[in-house]
Amino acid sequence: MIRAFVAVELTDELRSAIALVQTQIKAELARELRRTAPDARLQWVRPEANHLTLKFLGDIAEGQVEEIAQALTTVVGSQPRFSLEVGGLGVFPDARAPRVLWVGLSGAGPVISLARSVDEALAELNFASETRPFNPHLTLARIKEHGREVGKALATTGFLAQTSPLGMLPVSTVVLMRSELKPTGAVYTRLREIPLRDTG
Repeated sequence: MIRAFVAVELTDELRSAIALVQTQIKAELARELRRTAPDARLQWVRPEANHLTLKFLGDIAEGQVEEIAQALTTVVGSQPRFSLEVGGLGVFPDARAPRVLWVGLSGAGPVISLARSVDEALAELNFASETRPFNPHLTLARIKEHGREVGKALATTGFLAQTSPLGMLPVSTVVLMRSELKPTGAVYTRLREIPLRDTG
C-alpha cells in the first residue's frame, strides 16, 4: 500500500523564505516560552518538506496510481495556470489555544476551485469527499503541548499581526505524492506530475 496525497510543490525561493521566517519565530517563541512554558513542544515542518496539500488520499494500492493520475489529468489539465501570494501568519483552531501555526495564501480563489475539482474527480473513484471547506495554507508548526501558553507568546511577539508577503507560489503543476513515515520525518516521492493548462 502507498500513503498518498495530491499537492502543489513550493519553489526553492519560497522554501528559503519560509525557513527564514521559521528561524525568527522559533527564536522569539523560545525566548517568551522560557518564562511561561519551558517544556512547550512545537513540531516544526522542515521547509524542504513543505507543500500545499489539495487532498489527502490515505492508503492506496499501487494499481490505483494510474487510475488516479488519469482522473487528475482530466481536471487539472483543464485549469489555467495561476500564482498565489504567500504571506501572513495564522493558527488553527484559534489563537487562544492553537494547534497549528501556518502561513497564508492570498488570491486563493483559483486554488480553492482546483481543490474542489480534484475532490469531485476522486470522489468518482470512491475516495471520500471533503466535508470541510478547503482552507489553503502552508503549515509551519504543530503545537503538541501548552497551546494556551504558545498562543499568548504568539500574541506577545506580534507575529500573527504581520502581513508582509514572503513571495509568490506559481501553480503550474499538481503532484500525486507518496508519503513514507520515517523516524526522521516523512519522506515524499513524486508518483505523477500533472501540468495545468498553459495559457501562454
